[in-house]
This record gives sequence, C-alpha cells and structure tokens, in this order.
Amino acid sequence: MTESTRRAARGATWLYLSRWIERLLDFGAIVLLARLLSPDDFGLVAIAASMVAIVEGLAAFDVNKALIQRRDDDRALFDSAWTLSALRGLVSASIMVALSPLLKDPRIGEVLLALALSPILTGLINPRFVAFERDLIFSRPAVLSLTSKVGSVAVTLTIAILTRSYWALVVGTLAASALTLVLSYVLRPYRPRPSLARFRDIFGFSGWLSLTTAVTTLSMEPDKLIVGKFLGVADAGRYFMTQRVGVLPTRELVSPLQRLLFPSFSELATEPERLRRVVRESINVLGSLSLPAGVGFALVARDFVPLALGDQWLAIVPLIMILVPYLGARATLSMALPCMLALGLTRTLFWVSLVYALVHVPTFVAGTYLFGLQGAIWSLVAAGVIYTCLNAWMLRRAVGITLREILGQLRRPFLATVAMTVAVLATSELQAVGPLARLALGVTVGAATYAAALLALWQLDGKPQGIEHRFFQLLGR
Repeated sequence: MTESTRRAARGATWLYLSRWIERLLDFGAIVLLARLLSPDDFGLVAIAASMVAIVEGLAAFDVNKALIQRRDDDRALFDSAWTLSALRGLVSASIMVALSPLLKDPRIGEVLLALALSPILTGLINPRFVAFERDLIFSRPAVLSLTSKVGSVAVTLTIAILTRSYWALVVGTLAASALTLVLSYVLRPYRPRPSLARFRDIFGFSGWLSLTTAVTTLSMEPDKLIVGKFLGVADAGRYFMTQRVGVLPTRELVSPLQRLLFPSFSELATEPERLRRVVRESINVLGSLSLPAGVGFALVARDFVPLALGDQWLAIVPLIMILVPYLGARATLSMALPCMLALGLTRTLFWVSLVYALVHVPTFVAGTYLFGLQGAIWSLVAAGVIYTCLNAWMLRRAVGITLREILGQLRRPFLATVAMTVAVLATSELQAVGPLARLALGVTVGAATYAAALLALWQLDGKPQGIEHRFFQLLGR
C-alpha cells in the first residue's frame, strides 16, 4: 500500500467517524425539532435560507478548491484567498440587508436580515486551514466540524425548547458559522493580511468554477421559493423536511468520499492511467454504498417517518420513497465533479451545469404548479436522469471511462440491491409485528442480505478490485 493510499485511508476513517457523529447529532436534533416546531416554522426558515443560498451562490468565488488544486504554500496565495473570501462575504451580506425590507412576509425579511451575518463570518475563516484537506490530513477538520456541530445543536435545541420559535433554527445556523470561524484559527494559528497579489492565479481556476456555482445556485436553490409561492409556507416546510431527511442515507456515505476524492485525484492529475484506474474503482465504491442506502431507506420509510418525526410528517413518506432511490442512483457517478476539478476542467463543468439548469428549472416549475409536492419531487428525478447522463459523458471525456465500464462497476451492487429489496419486502408483510420491530428487522435483514449477496457476486467474479477488495485489505491491516 502506497503512502498516498495510507493517507487516504486514514483520511477516510476520520471523515466517516466525524461525519457519522455529526449526523447522529443532526438526526437527534431533527427528531426533537420536528416535535417542537411546525411545518410553517421550517418553511419560513427554508425560504429565507434559500434566498441566502441564492445570493451567496451568485457571489460565489470558491477559493478553497483553488488552493487545493494548485498545491502551493506561498503566503501571498493564502492572503489573496482570504481577502477575496472576506470581500465576497461583505457583498453577500449587503445584498441580503438590502433585500430584507422588500419581502412581503416581514418574518422572512427579519430572518434574512439576521442570516446576513453568516457570509461575513464564513468569509473570514482561516485560509490556511484548507491545507489540512489538501494534504489528506482530516483529523483537525474533523475536530472543527464536530465541535461546531455540537455547539450549533446545543444552541438550537435550547432556544427551541424555551421559545418553540423558528428563531432557534436561525440562531443555531449563526452559532455554527461563528464557532467554525474561531476554531479555524485556534486549530491552525495564522494571521492573514489583506492582499490581492495572487488574484490572477486564483481567478484562473475559480473563474469558471464561480460561474458554475452561480448557474447551479440559480438552478437548485429557488426550489423552496417556488414551492412556497405555488403551494404555501407549510408545503415549503414539508418539501424542506423531505430533502433534509431524504439525503441522510446517501449523503452521509458519499459526501466524505467526495471530499476525499478531490485532493486524491489532484495528486494523480499528472498520471492519467493511475487516475483512470482510481476513478473507475471509485464508481464501484460509491455505487456499493449509495444504491443499497437509497433503496433501503425508501423501503422502511413508512415505519421510520412516524416513529422518528411524528404523525404530523406522514405526508412526506411518499415523497421520500420517490426521492431517496433517485439520490442513491445519482450518487454512483458523483466522483465526476472532483475528477473534473482535479484536472482543472472547470469550463466543461460550467457548460454542463448550464445545460442541467435549462432542463431542471422549467421542469420543476411545471411539475410543482401542475402536480403539487409529488410533481416537484418527480421533476427532480426527471432532470436528475439528464444530470447522470452528463456525468457519464464528463467521465468519458476526462479520463476515457466508457458507459460499459460504468455499468460493469455497478453490476454487483445493483444485483445485490435487488436481492436486498426482495428480502426487505418479505419482512414488511409481517403486519402482526409492531412498527419499531418491523423497522429494526427490515434494516437488519436488508443489510445482511446485501452484504452476503455482494460478497458472493464478488467471489463469482474472481475477486476483482472494488469495495470488497478494499474492505478485506483494510481488515487485514
């Protein structure tokens, strides 16, 4: 095992450990907040947060990815990155302050005004801290994210219990930003200075990436505004909760890997054959995690939602059953983004994002207006098929991976997921069993069936490279 592989394995361990602890905290907070606050409360904050995301996305200038991709330790580069981030934060905050009195619902305006502090705090974060991620050292980032999450959850729940108000969500968000800012300097001391000496070097990478972020933001972030406009604040809250809960199984498995893949791919950018081999294997790894997670969660959603969130959220069950399998399938090619970033192909990312936006936005508006919440979710799936095809095209263009190779890497996890589905559906017929026992049985049977089927298929295939090989390799160490 090479040194880079060892560092990647250690990084993955830290990422998954911290991510799962964070998600347990998130899940516990959501369970409590779902009972303390109403769909209206979630809807108000979701609409305001959507506006924040749009403003920040349009003013985006992702300096961190530029710092990772360039792999340069020049102080002027980090100072220029800090200056650009601080200026971006001030511009975003100013726009939010200007927009807040113009909104029809004064509650949303007040929330937007408070959240204007968030981009200022985020823009002042220590630019040197990203060097940990660049060098695949994830222990310090894990400490930072966990500490921020604990503080944010504690603040949110305390205020929610005392006030039963949507302001708990707002103050919790600001607490997370403030803690992240402070910890970034505590864990890696650095005194940034205002500078634009390396502006051109950062802009050379981040210019097209900023346009990509702006297009993606305009495509994805107005969704809660659209739902609120056509269906009302309460349905915007249900849509928000559908997304918040629906992404849990796949995002928590895939996001740490995506974060790890970008610096890993960047190290291999000058070795095309090794990069191609690693990208191909990552398709198998991501598919082996995301397909069973997405489909499995949909299979147990009828028992999970009322037990975890309460009966007032039963309306989101059919929405989750549509959304989550799609998210699992989409995640199988999610390594396309870090691969393109590592190779510096940001212009291609922009054009792909533009094509997706031209499909997604009108589809989402029409689906929501004509068919309500289910139409909104189905429109995400329809546009997502196009997005997955675009990811496959990018992988072929960037590293020469064909559709046949992609399907070959996904064959074993797909067949094992089918076996898991049959087993879980069989347990769901046990109506005499209570919902909690049925949920536990479904999860246990599904996980065991999937693991056994995947291992059997791997042995039948002659034990090729993939997630199974990596698992036994790590187990042996």
